[in-house]
Amino acid sequence: MRAGIYVHIPFCPGKCRYCSFNSVPYDDQAAKLYVDALVREIETCPVDVEPSIIYIGGGTPTTLPADGLASVIGAINGRFGLWNEPTGHKSGDIVPPEFTIEANPGTVSGLDVKALTALGVNRVSLGAQSFSPSELAMLGRLHGPADVAHAAGTLRRGGITNISLDLIYSLPGQDMRSWKESLAQTVDLNPEHISMYDLTLEEGTPLYSEVRAGRLVMPPEPVQVEMYLCAVDFLETAGYRRYEISNFARPGFACRHNINYWDCGEYLGFGAGAHSYAGGRRTKNIDGITYYTAAAGAGGPSLAESEELSPGDMEREFIMLGLRKAAGLEFAEFRRRFGHDLAESRREAIARLEGAGLVETSGGRLRLTMSGVLVSNAVIRELF
Repeated sequence: MRAGIYVHIPFCPGKCRYCSFNSVPYDDQAAKLYVDALVREIETCPVDVEPSIIYIGGGTPTTLPADGLASVIGAINGRFGLWNEPTGHKSGDIVPPEFTIEANPGTVSGLDVKALTALGVNRVSLGAQSFSPSELAMLGRLHGPADVAHAAGTLRRGGITNISLDLIYSLPGQDMRSWKESLAQTVDLNPEHISMYDLTLEEGTPLYSEVRAGRLVMPPEPVQVEMYLCAVDFLETAGYRRYEISNFARPGFACRHNINYWDCGEYLGFGAGAHSYAGGRRTKNIDGITYYTAAAGAGGPSLAESEELSPGDMEREFIMLGLRKAAGLEFAEFRRRFGHDLAESRREAIARLEGAGLVETSGGRLRLTMSGVLVSNAVIRELF
């Protein structure tokens, strides 16, 4: 079967103040043990797949030493046969798999980018987040605005022709002026792809505590909405097509890793806390890095959770993920997967939402209007 591959590298130069991800500050010994365990998990994977996408995320994968990354990528290649040539092109394929690695701008300067491209990496996702020095400091980021441009230049010179930049909006203290400036500086760097996310305050993070205590103040909801609408207009005017609620790309550069997820495609996840989805079953690896390293390194099971999705679960997931796409979900594909007609089974809800101007049906698809995008979670719940 064809499936995506996701590899989780949990190490970062430091923990950002908003981050609730499964990540820890980098440590040489812990990283070496983790890489050994990760390689073993990949090499002993019992499922045979033809990878359509490879995505190495984190954490910050580029905090690993070059030999550590090479070991992980070599294990993927050895187990799944990604390519037969060092360029990353699998024999007979016209287009090589999309192979993304995440990086923070401050970790790029020491990278041997040409070595990564020789291993098959052809796309890099940079966590810019903001171009305001004060906002970056408030977030606990360890880079400055100039580091983003420097990193993008280093990647270009090393042969990376597909760069994505991440931005965060609705930051405490952020206003429209600083948000527009971040958007403008992002577009000036001419990335192929841009992701922008509104800040989610996660309990247990320092930023959550400071907002709850009143030391930091989030922008009011109308301003958050204005920031989103401003960004959509600005980026589309600059030539970026919105293909999902939070993601924009130049023609031909929509992220295949993202699309596979929103299309309910199958994928295998490796590493601490990584998720897999195949054959209607979702599994999750052990979260704790020490526990994962011990289990996977010994060749034992690294799973913490396993769930067989019911037909109803899969229907709801198809609706939820499909409506995130700008193109919406296809009625014919729903019928093919689930054996009945969504337009009929949700007829009353769809009519009610259409009447409110929140969804539209055309060309055999159901999609959110822009008004629906702004309240997408509520719209999706109506269709459950």
